[in-house]
Amino acid sequence: VFANTGQENEETLQFVDRCSKHFGFPVVWIEGVHHPEVGKGTTHKVVDFDTASRDGKPFETFISVYSIPNITNPQCTRELKAYPIKSYARSLGWKKYFTAIGIRSDEIDRMSVRAKAERLIYPLVRERPMTKQKVNFWWSQQPFRLELKGYQGNCKWCWKKSNPKLIRIAQDNPDN
Repeated sequence: VFANTGQENEETLQFVDRCSKHFGFPVVWIEGVHHPEVGKGTTHKVVDFDTASRDGKPFETFISVYSIPNITNPQCTRELKAYPIKSYARSLGWKKYFTAIGIRSDEIDRMSVRAKAERLIYPLVRERPMTKQKVNFWWSQQPFRLELKGYQGNCKWCWKKSNPKLIRIAQDNPDN
């Protein structure tokens, strides 16, 4: 499952699509649907590579309900990724399942302290430890790779990026 926020870099969307086609695994594309009614919660809609939002609408709708994410209100991953995926899983009738997160062994500070309770697994940390160097070597052997610079990241303007990274991104893309 790939949860599109509407603020992913185009290279990320192309990469997910190429991985699906090249490696032969289907990817279900979803986007969060945010409801202003109290108690309604976040749901999802199924999209695909062609219909996935590139205009920021899922993110803008999220902001209209939850406000702009920041260090004291960091709900964007939960509402744009985790909850839409849970909604999709429930739509399939799944009640108990594990979610694999692709954090590498050199990024363990990003692991959730609630991983067990939330049924999160980290295969690149635990089962087969991977570092950035190992991952980059593996991708160097493939016919394509993610065409982003290291400072860009998947989300265009993530508030978790440092100011120098955000300034560089703005300089590189003044029209965005």
